[in-house]
Amino acid sequence: MEQGLAFLFLPVAMGSGAGLFYMAPSDPPLAVLAVGLVVLLLVAVLAREHHIAAGRSASYAAALLAGALASGFEVHNGTILLDSDVTTTITGTVEAREFDPGGRVRYLVRLASTTEPEIRRPPSRVRLAARSRHKPVPVGAVISGRARLSSPSGPVMPGGYDFAFRAFVDGIGAQGFFYRAPVQAGGPETANGWVRSARLGLRSTRERISARIREVLPGDPGGIAAALAVSDRRGISEPVVDALRATGLAHILAISGLHMALAAGILYIGIRKSLAAFPVLVEALPVKKFAAIGALMTATAYLLISGGSVATQRAWVMLAIMLVAVLADRPALTMRNVALAAIAIILISPSAVVGPGFQMSFAATAALISAYAAIARRARHGSAGPDVRLSGSAPRRWLAVAAKAVLGLAITSLVAGLATGLFSAHHFHRVAGNGLLANLMAMPLVTFVVMPAGLLAMLLMPFGLDAWPLYVMGQGLEGVIATANYVHSLGGDLNVGQIPLMTTVLAGAGFVILVFLRSRLRLAGLALIGLGAVCALPPVASPAPDILVSESGDLVGLAGPEGLASNAARPNDFVFSQWRTALRAAPHLPPVAAPELQKVTATGIEPDAGILDQLLASAAGLPSRFHCAGRGVCAAIHAGAAIVAINDAALIGAACDRADLVIVAIPVYLHACRSGATLVTSRSLRRSGALAITVGGQDRSAATPRYGRASHAARPVFRIEATLQDVIRPWTIQRYYEWRTGSFDLPG
Repeated sequence: MEQGLAFLFLPVAMGSGAGLFYMAPSDPPLAVLAVGLVVLLLVAVLAREHHIAAGRSASYAAALLAGALASGFEVHNGTILLDSDVTTTITGTVEAREFDPGGRVRYLVRLASTTEPEIRRPPSRVRLAARSRHKPVPVGAVISGRARLSSPSGPVMPGGYDFAFRAFVDGIGAQGFFYRAPVQAGGPETANGWVRSARLGLRSTRERISARIREVLPGDPGGIAAALAVSDRRGISEPVVDALRATGLAHILAISGLHMALAAGILYIGIRKSLAAFPVLVEALPVKKFAAIGALMTATAYLLISGGSVATQRAWVMLAIMLVAVLADRPALTMRNVALAAIAIILISPSAVVGPGFQMSFAATAALISAYAAIARRARHGSAGPDVRLSGSAPRRWLAVAAKAVLGLAITSLVAGLATGLFSAHHFHRVAGNGLLANLMAMPLVTFVVMPAGLLAMLLMPFGLDAWPLYVMGQGLEGVIATANYVHSLGGDLNVGQIPLMTTVLAGAGFVILVFLRSRLRLAGLALIGLGAVCALPPVASPAPDILVSESGDLVGLAGPEGLASNAARPNDFVFSQWRTALRAAPHLPPVAAPELQKVTATGIEPDAGILDQLLASAAGLPSRFHCAGRGVCAAIHAGAAIVAINDAALIGAACDRADLVIVAIPVYLHACRSGATLVTSRSLRRSGALAITVGGQDRSAATPRYGRASHAARPVFRIEATLQDVIRPWTIQRYYEWRTGSFDLPG
């Protein structure tokens, strides 16, 4: 409190409350949270003078409940998620559309009705891709067509990213595609109210800007330019995206604080320098405040044109607070302003707290402010060495200026990279080892070429004079892409695998202490960071799972010393790529196909128990690999356990008799094997989500005679961790919905 740092920990408490709210297995009652908040606020007010410790503790507890309460209101206003995949005819209003390089269109549709069949619990908005060539339906018009809708998927493994939660927060209840070209079923509707009219107008403007940019700049430069202008990333090829991610340059694809600050800062400096050319104006008017107003207007326009994503909202709030501080004659870039921006974001969009954008953005900003403040303090106390003045010849002065610029960029990249590395490792399981080099080479292009040219192009686009600025912007982006490819070719992209949550919590707490405090107490943050690192190492950290099962049950992975084996020759890349990344980029081991069994299945003969015996015998000779007879009948021996993965209900009994773990990729009503084997079905996975299974010792009490195995052999013990077991929240409750009865079959 004596250092004036108590306020900085309020957003930390609010963010913790929001995070705890979302991690709860069921919805905390909002009334209890509200009453607790009022009581704690009263305690904080009454005890602030005579019981300072109690008052401060009550304040932080109230801040924690305020974050949880804000999360509760956000969840209360969430959308409905589709309960199961369905093919239906949809009719709705086009709210937005995106075009990919192949000319295909992806629509964001607000549903009005569904037929053949009618969805009893329809989502309000869906995102649908149209693969067939057709005349694009304009924004605001009514669209209709036969579509396949899929429910948002949960985490692909425990501790993974929850895509259903993100869809719930974004208000998109399903995604899918049109079977045939959709048709326009009605003209653009008349907007009800100026807010809706302005929203549709902004979306049409964003679409025209994106199309114009890609018309002038084809290929990846145009895709990146459209991402920087209107947050449309669909024009960027996958290899370029991978190179940017591997080199730590993927942050340029998001409209973040960097881009917002560059756009507003360029105009701020431009206005201030232009008005400074007239001494009369400088002496009579507050030129600095006029420049701040112009920069704030530019940032607001950028927010609206870009689509207003959560990352852009966060960047705008931070910049707006700093510009308002300039108008109030206060220091613009301070830790207190960062705290104010964090509080505003938590109150407006508390779900951002658990996402990588919020964590990495505020971590980088706070670390940079703390680092440069420490450098400034050392300079004031004469610890920075002798004063180096820009004297001598012009080339020498320019060389000194360039050296200082490179040093500043190096410090910025290093500090920001270290601050965001923890959260990057937790969310994306990778760290860009050569990120400093890539940023040193690419960021001067982004700062001095790409963003100034892009801002000029946006200002001149209404007059049709944007071609040359866009060309210059494209040349700068070509340099950025070349830099990413070059640094990527050097290697250095470190795959660290899945980071335990406890590691992130402890290291994050240590980072907060290290950055916020000013005395030697901040060294305690290093101790917490070290403790978090210990929690990520064996034997403290839990061992990697032996078996992974997707939430649909049709994909099973075996993590072995040679790689990650699967029961599919071409596994679902969406799921399998995340498994491989979480397991430190383990190579894929496809299933082994026995030729004699392939001949049997090719004749159309139904698989029988004899095929399972042959598959298990083949698997015993080559363990930790799936051995398959056609599609959907596979067996493996892994970590001492016999595993059978099938999609044929007729084989369930035989599989239970022969295996220790049976995975059935169809929804059957069987809950357990009478033989004692562990049974997993598509129906049980719908509720539990994806599974991570670790094979432990052997349970002698569960000895059961099995075909093809030693008589009365002991069964292995499976430790099963489910992603969503007994988690009943608005973004998981659709898993318990029974469309046949129109009711929820909740546990208990």
